Amino acid sequence: MATLALVLAVGIVPAQAMEALALKVLGFSPDGRYFGFIQYGGQGDGGDYMAETYVIDTSRDRFVPGVPLRVDIIDDQGNADEAAAYEAMLKRALQRSQSLIKRFDVSRPGAVLARADDARTGEAHSGSGGPTAGAQSLTAKHPALGDLALKLDIKEFTWPKTSRTGAHKGAGSCSQEVDWQKGAGFRLTLEQGRRTFVLNDDKTVPASRFCATGYGIAEVHAFDRPDGKITLAVVVGMKVRGFEGDDRLFLAVTRVLDR
Repeated sequence: MATLALVLAVGIVPAQAMEALALKVLGFSPDGRYFGFIQYGGQGDGGDYMAETYVIDTSRDRFVPGVPLRVDIIDDQGNADEAAAYEAMLKRALQRSQSLIKRFDVSRPGAVLARADDARTGEAHSGSGGPTAGAQSLTAKHPALGDLALKLDIKEFTWPKTSRTGAHKGAGSCSQEVDWQKGAGFRLTLEQGRRTFVLNDDKTVPASRFCATGYGIAEVHAFDRPDGKITLAVVVGMKVRGFEGDDRLFLAVTRVLDR
C-alpha cells in the first residue's frame, strides 16, 4: 500500500504515556469503493483526548481529501472518568464527521472475517497491561473467496533522516529517541487458495508513522459489492514509541478482489 504511511500524516502526534487507542469501524459505501473508521482515546498524562476519522478510497488504496479529520477534548482539571471521556470523545468525533460519513456513505457494516482477541480493538486504554497491536497471522473464511490466510512480517529499517518542518517534524528525532532499536515497517500477504497477494511491502519507515516499532493484524473486514467483487479491509495495529512505552494506533490496508 503506497499511501498506508499517510494514516498519521495530518494533525496527530504520538501519545505521551502508554496509550492504546480504540477502533470504531464505520463501514463501507454501498458500492464498496470506500471504507471508513475512527480511532480514539487518550493522549498525554491525563485529561487530553483525541479522535481521528479516516475514509479510504479502496479502488486506489488512498485516503480521500480532507482526512484524517481530528477532534480534541482537553480536560484542564484532569478529573474526568476515563471510560466516560472515551465515550464522549467517540460521540464528538461521530458528530463532527457526519458530513464526511454522509458524503462517502460509509455506513454499510460488511462482515468481520477475523479479529485478534488480544488486540481488544474496542478498548481504549491508558497505562500498562493494555491491548496488543494484533496478531502476526490470522485465518478467515469467506463464502465466495474461500479460505484466507493473512501473514504480517515485521521489517527492520534504519531510522530515516526526516525534515523537522511540516506535518512530519516529530519524526526527525526517532534515531535519537530510539537509538537502541531499529525502525519497523511490514510486509502483509494474503493467501487465497493457490493465489498470493502482497497487500503491503514497506521499503522504509515513512516519516508520517513517527517512531513505529511494531505492527499486528487487528481485524479483517469484507464487503460483497454489487459488481460481484469483494472489498477487503485489513486493520493493522501499530506500535509507536511513546513517553513511557509503546502506544497503539491503527492503519488500514484495502484491496478489491475478484471472486
